[in-house]
Amino acid sequence: MNKLFLILAFVFISSVAFAQKKTPTEKASAKTEEMKKDLQLSPDQQKKIYEINMKAYTSIADYETKKPSKKLKKKQKDIVQNMRDDQYKKILTPAQYKKYKDLKKQEKEEAKKLEKAAALPKK
Repeated sequence: MNKLFLILAFVFISSVAFAQKKTPTEKASAKTEEMKKDLQLSPDQQKKIYEINMKAYTSIADYETKKPSKKLKKKQKDIVQNMRDDQYKKILTPAQYKKYKDLKKQEKEEAKKLEKAAALPKK
């Protein structure tokens, strides 16, 4: 069982490391496509969401070129995420926004479980 968790944690961490090498355009496209599928976005919503994602990922990439500390990097990402969420709320219907927040919460919980599993000592 522990081996399975370690494998899953490794795959997750590897995919996160690989995802960090994507361009802002690739990240924005992938995030928009994921949201389109999960939230059944209309074409107009999809266009607006892509523009928001593109601005957010470009802003983060620009900031990362300054080589900030981990603490500052996290703070910047949190600021951008909050701004992006505020913009999403204006575009998505209340039901779509609730589903978006629920999915986001679920992803965070799964990531925490994987981190804990990866931190467990081997028997």
